[in-house]
Amino acid sequence: MDNRPIGMFDSGVGGLSIWRALRKLLPQESMVFLADSGHVPYGEKSTAELRDLTTRIARFLLSQDSKMIVVACNTATVHAIGHLRETFPAVPFVGVVPVVKTLARWTRTGTIAVLSTPATSQSEYLAGLISEFAPDKEVINVGCDGLENMVEAGHVRTRQTTALLERHLAPVRDSRADVVGLGCTHYPFLRHRIKHLLGRGVRVYDPSRPVARRARQLLRQGDALAANPHPQYRFYTTGDAGLFGLVAGKLLRFPVRDVGHVEI
Repeated sequence: MDNRPIGMFDSGVGGLSIWRALRKLLPQESMVFLADSGHVPYGEKSTAELRDLTTRIARFLLSQDSKMIVVACNTATVHAIGHLRETFPAVPFVGVVPVVKTLARWTRTGTIAVLSTPATSQSEYLAGLISEFAPDKEVINVGCDGLENMVEAGHVRTRQTTALLERHLAPVRDSRADVVGLGCTHYPFLRHRIKHLLGRGVRVYDPSRPVARRARQLLRQGDALAANPHPQYRFYTTGDAGLFGLVAGKLLRFPVRDVGHVEI
């Protein structure tokens, strides 16, 4: 048993979709969440910049006595998780990647779609996943510029967000894709909108639950599951603490108070 908290981070509020899944699956775990809102969006940063940022974030989370670190960001996982594992070999890291393998398994038409940030959509990592798990599939690979920022501002039900979704989903709707993977942790907060726009014939896969299950598996293997009758949830941001608390509370439908500001 290990009652220390699970550390988590994202470029902003998107990783709260992973936080939500972890809280549901592991209700006795305390968690420390850092939103690096001061440096959002990650999708426009280089690999070197992301490795530097995430190393500093990991050090902060370890200073908060985290027993595990969940990289609750697709872009950071793709570009930096290998570097983090090399830098902190004693720390278990869990990342989140586009669910290409799952999509390839469940498609009936032979066409799959992945929605992600521009950086993830153009990454060698995603190309490798497609080559390994979907070499015989047609892949609609959509880099959704601007979508991450809409969720970051809490604009999940606005006309502007709907218009942006319609533009990004057009190539999916014009294809034979019957399965879609959400390749950015911000996107699960738009899942119902995406499903509505794509129609009943398309299944939308959210990576947050598989990430939570992987975290549970690693904690079990290390005999590190917690038994906190009253788990604590701490939130930090490198951006505006008041704005983060407001948007996070709206997305989670859970009061997010006493958000701390940190410089990374």
